[in-house]
Amino acid sequence: MRHFAIAGIGIAAGFATVIGLGAGTDHGFLAGFSSSASAQSAACVFPTAPSPTPEETAWRLFVAANCPGNGAQVVWENWIEQSQLYPASGAGVAAAGPPPKRLHGSPLANALSARRRGVRALLTPATDCNPMGGPPPNVTSGATICEEVHINAEAASFVTTNGYQLRPGQAAAAQKGTDIEFPTPAIEVKVDWIPGTDFTPAFTCANPPAGVRVETIDGTCYAMAGMHISSKLLTDWIWATFEPQSMLTNPLRCITFGDCHDAWGASPAVSSGGAGGLTTLSPALQSLMTQANLAPEFANYRLDGAQIKFTVGNNRPTYLGNSVIEGENVGMTKNTASCITCHSASFIAKNGTDGIDSLNAPVGPRVKIPAGSVARDFAWSMFLACPKDPNGTPGRCH
Repeated sequence: MRHFAIAGIGIAAGFATVIGLGAGTDHGFLAGFSSSASAQSAACVFPTAPSPTPEETAWRLFVAANCPGNGAQVVWENWIEQSQLYPASGAGVAAAGPPPKRLHGSPLANALSARRRGVRALLTPATDCNPMGGPPPNVTSGATICEEVHINAEAASFVTTNGYQLRPGQAAAAQKGTDIEFPTPAIEVKVDWIPGTDFTPAFTCANPPAGVRVETIDGTCYAMAGMHISSKLLTDWIWATFEPQSMLTNPLRCITFGDCHDAWGASPAVSSGGAGGLTTLSPALQSLMTQANLAPEFANYRLDGAQIKFTVGNNRPTYLGNSVIEGENVGMTKNTASCITCHSASFIAKNGTDGIDSLNAPVGPRVKIPAGSVARDFAWSMFLACPKDPNGTPGRCH
């Protein structure tokens, strides 16, 4: 069984292991890199400033995140998972008992499902993977989808240093009228996995589909079908989403939410998806992946798009969605997904209540924060913070 629990791994030490490679190249965001360091080290260092285009920035984040990590893991798998950073008891991961399952259901899918049923929305992820909200035609009846969200050391340290892993700590910021602002190096990675048994035809990790990352997690073989990366390199973050070019695992890529756009990493730059919509890597991206020594299947992953603005032109909304993460998992459709706008609705009020009830997958301009509340810097994961129980009894998020 491959179980990648984070409990017991020091956040700072884990991060040092991952990026303790020096800093800098001549790309503007790796200044000062040692000339004796390997090319792989340079390619695997996270950018500290944006590249000339959002697409290039997105790919440099993707490559660094998926560089070889500890053992069979890639880098982001060594970071803490959000459910461990924001435990329901407010007291950390229990030392006794079996380790927690690595994967869980989609908080967004659960929240929007609750809203549709007319009950209060909760972002707390279920312990079990959830049924697909918008299944493609090539999966079995009752197909499920699983999710995990990992947070890098700088972001996790910022949360715990300020006491934001508990609800009172966030409420205190609102009482001071101080918006919560993550540091520039902060990164979150969201990954959606689909069991190999839920596809038609099914597959195993011993015989995976070409160009698709697979892992055996808690005894089940999963395909890494979608990845979101958000980075605080820009004030309003940079939002990017990726999928493999696979007609088995991702038949609706560049279809559910419209054309995919990547002028830096793909040729042609625009893809409409389907069997005729495959692209090739640009020489620059191919070189970066080679330097990083990425596992060969990652050369088949593509950027759906990168988002840095709420609107363009005459206040026209920008859109960004992943055919698996928002489409198949949540059931969202074209022109309903905007990562930047949806995440701007994350806020905390003086009394500890927050913006979950305003979550309705908005698109367009930044969501207005109500009076008496402060913004939580686009981080919906902060909703998982729970009240601290003075008696140490596990509590409920509310």
